[in-house]
Amino acid sequence: MELNELQYEQKGKVGCITLYRPEKRNAISLHMLGELRDLFQKLDLEEEVRVVIVKGEGKGFSSGYDIDDVAPREDMTPRREVARDFEVLGIYEVIRKCNMATIAQLHGFCLNGATDLCHHLDFTITADDCVIGYPTMRCWGASVANLWLYHMGPQWTRYMMMTGDTIDGAMAEKIGFAIKAVPEDRLDKTVKHFAERLANVDKDVLAAHKRAVNAGLELMGCRNMLEFAIENDCITNRQDTVQKIFDRTTGLGIEALIKEVNRGFRPQKAPFEPLED
Repeated sequence: MELNELQYEQKGKVGCITLYRPEKRNAISLHMLGELRDLFQKLDLEEEVRVVIVKGEGKGFSSGYDIDDVAPREDMTPRREVARDFEVLGIYEVIRKCNMATIAQLHGFCLNGATDLCHHLDFTITADDCVIGYPTMRCWGASVANLWLYHMGPQWTRYMMMTGDTIDGAMAEKIGFAIKAVPEDRLDKTVKHFAERLANVDKDVLAAHKRAVNAGLELMGCRNMLEFAIENDCITNRQDTVQKIFDRTTGLGIEALIKEVNRGFRPQKAPFEPLED
């Protein structure tokens, strides 16, 4: 199949998908999500592929959703926004419920909507200095695919959502966002070794174990949480403060958004560790 915003390569039983928009910091567009859905559906039908790695080209994994593509427009009614977000949710469900083991390989940065993608993959392995978080939640809506709670528990979920602070890969491992953090020069080797280890297991057996875990998530209200998150995000996007931020940043690019997101927040080295004056 033809890919424009992704690259794919396969070695034996392990496939590797690369988010490929380096000039846009691998920003996730609706087109990229469509390509991910189609590629996962195709690979799911191929008996040989048992494990899929998802990583990013260039300096980082992904900066999140492409704001020029997914930000609500003046002509987008709440009904249309919810319908679009349910379409996005359907794509994530294809990824989460596929019959292959999936691994997110993070380096550089994994920000905003890129964390949504990670939540729908089975494992996250990160460089220990990768910058991870959802800073736009400080001022721009809520998470569309909110599964933080299922990975990190209520307190760290509140912290990440309410502050919009970022953490490094080492902290991500500590609080449960990632299963492993390693120095970046060991990242490729670590992910490859783990993927090949998983690929020793028959695909049907991997799928059976994965279905059991997914069933547990459903019993814990995962689907209801995702549907609530979509409606909550739509409501939040229509608050006056959020609309003013849309007006100030639309068309000005990512740098303007970053400046707006960080307004009023002093940098800190790590959670609860402010930089010295």
